[in-house]
Amino acid sequence: MAALDFKFIKTEIKKNLAVSMPLIAAQLIYAFSGFLGTAMIAHLGKNELAASVLVNMLWATLSTIFFGIINAVSILVSHQYGAKNDKAICEIMGQAYLLGIVLTLLILLALFSMPLFLRLSHQSPEVLTLASFYMKSLMFTVPGLVMVVITEQFLVGVGRSKLVLQVSFMVVPLEIIMLYLLIFGKLGLPVFGIAGIGYGFAISYTLTAIGLMIYLFRANYYKKYKIFSAINRINWLYIKELIRVGLPMGFMQVVEVGTFAMITFWVAQFGTIILAAHQITLQFLALAITMVFAMSQAVTVRVGHAVGQLDKNNVVNSIITGLLINFFFACFIAIIFCLLPKLLLSLDLNTAAADNQLLVTEAIQLFKVASVLLLFDNFRIIGFGALRGLKDTKFPLYSSLAGFCFIGLSTAYYFAFILKLSGVSIWWGITLGIASSAIMIMFRLRYLLRKIDLVKILELSKK
Repeated sequence: MAALDFKFIKTEIKKNLAVSMPLIAAQLIYAFSGFLGTAMIAHLGKNELAASVLVNMLWATLSTIFFGIINAVSILVSHQYGAKNDKAICEIMGQAYLLGIVLTLLILLALFSMPLFLRLSHQSPEVLTLASFYMKSLMFTVPGLVMVVITEQFLVGVGRSKLVLQVSFMVVPLEIIMLYLLIFGKLGLPVFGIAGIGYGFAISYTLTAIGLMIYLFRANYYKKYKIFSAINRINWLYIKELIRVGLPMGFMQVVEVGTFAMITFWVAQFGTIILAAHQITLQFLALAITMVFAMSQAVTVRVGHAVGQLDKNNVVNSIITGLLINFFFACFIAIIFCLLPKLLLSLDLNTAAADNQLLVTEAIQLFKVASVLLLFDNFRIIGFGALRGLKDTKFPLYSSLAGFCFIGLSTAYYFAFILKLSGVSIWWGITLGIASSAIMIMFRLRYLLRKIDLVKILELSKK
């Protein structure tokens, strides 16, 4: 194990925050856009809201798989950025855009076939018709969105996350304006209703993609990478590497999203009050975890740069720095969850109302569990962020399968339906699974750091 360099760690904290803070801000801005979009749909009626839930569930599954592959771009780019190999970055980006074209076609094919799956929901014909309109409109979003995501991953890989934040400042206001105009038919435009969401996203992401391409093509700093020049040739090595590194990340996210969907179904069997408490608590937990994911990506990039420099000391210290920063962040949020749950609940409901007291009581219990869950999940997420930087993405998938599915769901089911404990016990079961996964990740990280061959990691991209 490499020796700790406390002077380096102090410097690394600044560099880590320089990468992670813009990413966190960008994620919060995008989340705000999604919140407003849902609020606009709610104004259309319950059928539109039900249709959006169906489509968003399917879209979330698709996007986690395909965009998981795209997330590999920042990993490979960060390695070559650390190695100062601009030619390799050019080659990676060319193959990433080519792969993006293939992924776009696959996503469009999947969306085109989704109405068949929507019928399995047994919703009313009105809801299914609305969902079909929404799904078809989303197809126009895909090309621009894929281009933007790939380009943002490049920017993260070269340590330019501030530009990612600037892009979000450009995309989100445009999104909100277009959604409002197209959903409700303002300024003489047709009333598209729920389909206006897809068309609004399509316009905003397409314009953003075009703007980004023009900027990166003309900006002096990015000219050396020539990120569009290798798109006219196929390099199977890089394409295979992108898929090998990225696909496990996509499947891992599907496992985790699917697990929380399952526990939501189980919690619902304990009544509407605990289900409402579950949904409220989950929205705050999801927001905190989103920020931890942004910090995890910063750890991935910083570790990737150190790998490119073939500096094992910096790899170790970058990981330790990331774990320290995020531990303090997770502790801060956990304290808020434990000590100020009513303040958080007051954002969603009147905590003083007599008919809300049982809901408040249940939610307070869930917030306490969520605080423990967040502390363990922080180590898990930052740990697999470090493993991503070392190109180890299969083990995090295996640990998620073991922790979430086998341990978490099994324990949650045992607590809730065998021992017949409360609905809160389901959260304790999942927390135990997440804690198990975090321990696996930490042991894997310790094992790799003892035997890691940085040259071999880079050679996978240079052969």
